[in-house]
Amino acid sequence: MEYVRLGWSGLKVSRICVGCMSFGDPKRQPMGGGGWIVGKEEAFKVLNRAWDLGINFYDTANVYSAGLSEEILGEFLQGRRDDAVVATKVFFPMSDKPNDRGLSRKHIMKQIKDSLRRLKTDYVDLYQTHRWDPETPIEETLATLTDLVRQGLVRYIGGSSMWTWQFAKAFFIAELKGYEKFTSTQTPYNLLYREEEREMIPFCKAHNIGYMVYSPTAVGVLSGRFYRDGKLVVGPDAPDRLKPETGFYAYKAYIEPPENAEIVRRVIEVAERKGVKPSQIALAWLIHKGVTSIIIGTSKVEHLEEAVGSLEIKLTDEEIKYLEEPYRPKPVIHITQPTTR
Repeated sequence: MEYVRLGWSGLKVSRICVGCMSFGDPKRQPMGGGGWIVGKEEAFKVLNRAWDLGINFYDTANVYSAGLSEEILGEFLQGRRDDAVVATKVFFPMSDKPNDRGLSRKHIMKQIKDSLRRLKTDYVDLYQTHRWDPETPIEETLATLTDLVRQGLVRYIGGSSMWTWQFAKAFFIAELKGYEKFTSTQTPYNLLYREEEREMIPFCKAHNIGYMVYSPTAVGVLSGRFYRDGKLVVGPDAPDRLKPETGFYAYKAYIEPPENAEIVRRVIEVAERKGVKPSQIALAWLIHKGVTSIIIGTSKVEHLEEAVGSLEIKLTDEEIKYLEEPYRPKPVIHITQPTTR
């Protein structure tokens, strides 16, 4: 396993991060179902293997399975906590109550206590804003997060799924007023969706901010699973997130663009030439692009093992150019800005 500093901080995190969104209540399947949420027994198989592989970085959120994801992770980390880097998030509604959502001081102060209880720990290594809150001044949010750091409840703060101007605004207000600054952000980024290369990634590089990515294989599209006869075909076996009638941004970003089929074909070709899986080529490309850590959300041990194996794959400059060549810019559509009330 490789370990790198998280942004400007001294914190060392593994290149592969276990995303815990798939751990929780199998009876509650969000985003149109699909059976991708597993319970504690299956989650522990993945978590145990991750630990054995040297992964020390775990990313969850209070909203995942209404807190059950945090509970599962917290139980697993008993006796291991000092060696783990735990990241969780706050923003989305936790009930129908008007103040039980968003990034207000009231909501954040309640949610950090609830998250710590569920995680069975007295601190979170990385506390992240899950979305931008248009109804709460960013100064209020940053002041509250700063208080949590000074109280010892949080070690570092980060963001998730913001427009670059929002992230930059938070960063520079924090610098100007002496608040804690974000040490990291996380957004979707992969060979089929590279719009973060316009602004967010350059901004992070310029200010030494850790860059974490989710959806690294584009909901499995880059595994080659949906590539047939030169086309990307969404059949009955596809996740609902990829279907036009039930999907969110994923269908428009990963399936619809005509050039994406050619990108997937090239990923498969390079993988066959190297004797590895297409998904491993997709992850190796991300490592070559300099991302800090890749969030792998999976319920299967073999997928986790493949992800770790991708760290050993070396791509030449010619191969990287070959993989990137068909890409065409597309509208920035991946971030929704839900109202908090």
